[in-house]
Amino acid sequence: MHGQVLELTHSVATAVSGTLSTELDAKGRWTRTRVAKVSLLICPFWFFAQLTFNLSLKYTTVTSNTILSSASSLFTFLVSLAFLDETFSWVKLVSVLLCMAGTIIVSFGDSETGISAVATNPLLGDILALVSAFLYAVYITLIRKKLPDESKGEGKASMAQFLGYLGLFNFLIFLPVALVLNFTNLEPFHILNWNQLGLIIGKGLFDNVLSDYLWAKAVLLTTTTVATAGLTIQVPLAAVVDSLTGHAPHLMDYLGAAAVMVGFAGINIPSDGCCGSRDTQLVEVGTVVVDSKFSSSEETI
Repeated sequence: MHGQVLELTHSVATAVSGTLSTELDAKGRWTRTRVAKVSLLICPFWFFAQLTFNLSLKYTTVTSNTILSSASSLFTFLVSLAFLDETFSWVKLVSVLLCMAGTIIVSFGDSETGISAVATNPLLGDILALVSAFLYAVYITLIRKKLPDESKGEGKASMAQFLGYLGLFNFLIFLPVALVLNFTNLEPFHILNWNQLGLIIGKGLFDNVLSDYLWAKAVLLTTTTVATAGLTIQVPLAAVVDSLTGHAPHLMDYLGAAAVMVGFAGINIPSDGCCGSRDTQLVEVGTVVVDSKFSSSEETI
């Protein structure tokens, strides 16, 4: 009986190791097929996060869009608690809220000093901004969940390859939609001039490709909450740039920048087990059980 159990355990272990080996190359990196599958899973969330964010600017003001988009930090924190087993702490929650508050303070300051924009459909625009913030949280959490953690021996995956497949799948899946919009004259291509096309390409290279690459790398090196909250550092950086260019920041800018810096520092306070996941814990428990079966079977034999 013990011999049958030992043989069965060996068979299962061999099957699992064989499956894992076929998904890794000789250097321990994920195969292109495995990376492509993850990109295909994540690409709709990225696309609709971008779409809803840009559509919200069409219907609501920039101030409302900025304020509601800052909720992505809170959404990311909550989603990480649910699916990544990130450790909850009041310090981290208050820090996330401080980052949001800093962005809101600066947005209100800009709205008071700038030209007031007219919102054509503020309710729809605000809803789209919130949906965009939530989709960003899901998108970044999926990256942390699905891509390998090198420190846990899960292999390596090329971030450039992942984002390349992400762009390819978005192009192949949503190009027919763009063609339909063009032929129905809802969004015709011919209305674009060369200046607008250049701005679109520039935004895609710097705002999407480069920033998403650095952001995704930050997610794998830290946590989803830290990486998302780190985006709010643009608030104090903008105040510094304004000072260097001769545009003195207002009091609201200083207050918002201070709130963001304090909040970001609080988020980076280390806590044990912040990056653990249920799947990893279950795998570790299963490994211990299998090892104990091996040892007990060998002793019996």
